[in-house]
Amino acid sequence: MPFFLYLVLWIMNKESLNNEYDIIIVGAGPAGCCVAKFLSNEYNILMIDRSRLPRDRSCGGLMVEEAQDFIKDWKLPKSVFSYPKYLDLKMIDWNNDLEIDIKKKLWNVSRKDFDYWLLKKSQNDVQFSFETKFLQFEKKRKNIEILLEINNKRKVIKTKYLIGANGPFSNIRNSLVKKPMRHYVAAQYWLKHKNIYNSAYFIYDNEITDFYSWIIQKKDNLILGSALEKDSNIKNKMRILRNKFKKKFNITGNVFKKEFAILSRPENKKDIFLGNDKIFLVGESAGFISPSTGEGISFAMRSGYNCAKALNENFEKPFSLYKEFSENLINEIKRKIDKSNALSDPEKRVEMFK
Repeated sequence: MPFFLYLVLWIMNKESLNNEYDIIIVGAGPAGCCVAKFLSNEYNILMIDRSRLPRDRSCGGLMVEEAQDFIKDWKLPKSVFSYPKYLDLKMIDWNNDLEIDIKKKLWNVSRKDFDYWLLKKSQNDVQFSFETKFLQFEKKRKNIEILLEINNKRKVIKTKYLIGANGPFSNIRNSLVKKPMRHYVAAQYWLKHKNIYNSAYFIYDNEITDFYSWIIQKKDNLILGSALEKDSNIKNKMRILRNKFKKKFNITGNVFKKEFAILSRPENKKDIFLGNDKIFLVGESAGFISPSTGEGISFAMRSGYNCAKALNENFEKPFSLYKEFSENLINEIKRKIDKSNALSDPEKRVEMFK
């Protein structure tokens, strides 16, 4: 990244924070950035994140049609794409020895570069504070008081609206919802590989997981990954998976990077929680993530847009609008829950592969 961009972000990060804002967004991923991008310039907005961007994210970096459609007019730069730029999809069922090819034309992007590009799209009239920990909040009669930690110092700031865009373990969501969603560990191993795969592989094998595993080409590297139950032996499961990859695909080589992240998997409509009158949840914090594939970028961007649109149209009472605008996303998740239940069952999966 050019030095001047580092300098700009450093300056923005070092600006002294106000004591009060109209809107505070917690999380600078696709959901938070889309809230910031689409909010009206008339609001005083702060976005915070515990990391400094650009940053690596444990993500396969595949953008589905819904995400492509959402940003089709934004002129995504070439630098954001990996190679191959487009990938078809192969779905393989090792339990039933089945395989199907799907012409998907998935966008193959670098998640680190995509997130940073999206952040720059949201910089207009938004103040940023990176390497800032969101600790807790307290709802008052007229506003919300939030406690932050910056450079080991704590600061209380007031806001009219609080937007939780800080992922599957959002402490904002956890303060509002008692029952946690089901979570998996997304484990990814990176290794050098000479052969180029022009398809992403989604692999179903209940010996490994009731979710799925994957192979994704990134230039001259391969990502070998799997979504594994949290209480399983992750190391052993990945060892078994690598042995199967070696036997079935002749994929060998030394792993030079390992990544692990928590992944939500909604099981019913109750797992979707949008917040309340002053606190909004977007993206995975709200439960907007595909239970069949773990894809969350499209849901993050669209829910972020819905949140901003609601605030823009009725700043005094926006929550009912946010619920209305998000109904299509909720219905989409419900359909994918049914699909997820079928894909998790080897017997039902046979029908889906026909």
